Amino acid sequence: MGKMRGSTRWVGFAGAAILLLAASLATAQSHADEAVVDAVWKPQRMNFVYRGYSTLYSCRSLQQKLEKILTSVGARGGIELRAYSCDDEIATARFQIALTSPVEATAENVEQLTTYDVHDQLIARVRGERLASAEDLPRFPAVWKTISFARSRQMKLAPGDCELVLQLRRHILPRMAVQIVSDQVRCSQFGNIGKPQLTVSALVPVETKLSD
Repeated sequence: MGKMRGSTRWVGFAGAAILLLAASLATAQSHADEAVVDAVWKPQRMNFVYRGYSTLYSCRSLQQKLEKILTSVGARGGIELRAYSCDDEIATARFQIALTSPVEATAENVEQLTTYDVHDQLIARVRGERLASAEDLPRFPAVWKTISFARSRQMKLAPGDCELVLQLRRHILPRMAVQIVSDQVRCSQFGNIGKPQLTVSALVPVETKLSD
């Protein structure tokens, strides 16, 4: 009996230690999420091609999905989606995406945003505009927010969105201030059971910080 009580006590201590460790990790993640950094807006244009093998969207529903996902990971409202090829009967859609999203206001990022080529300078001269300098870029507070695609109430993803998430993961998210925390996205041409399992850390403005 004494040995059994000792064994039970040890299990209790081990369980308490695991709970304390989990709480410590959760607190550390929370503190990391709340660390405020100076950010600036980065405008960019990029091409995106969606190829559906098991899921087909209407053009409008695909645009809505793209807008929800991109704004959820930090893109500012007013995303421009120009469809070059999008047919409700075809499994391939091509877009040019114009968006503005936060990046940390590091010296490297600021220099990149205020370095202009001859084409930029010519257009500004013709329009009578002055190109922004480093001092002109507005700074704002932002935080790195951990976002689960599967649990996000804003994205409202379904199992059938797996291919879309996978293709955004490969071609669009790397060009934004988005870091992959956990990538368990596995898509099947025969249908998917669960929602896309992708967790990221995304830089988002403090005033529009998003919940999971």
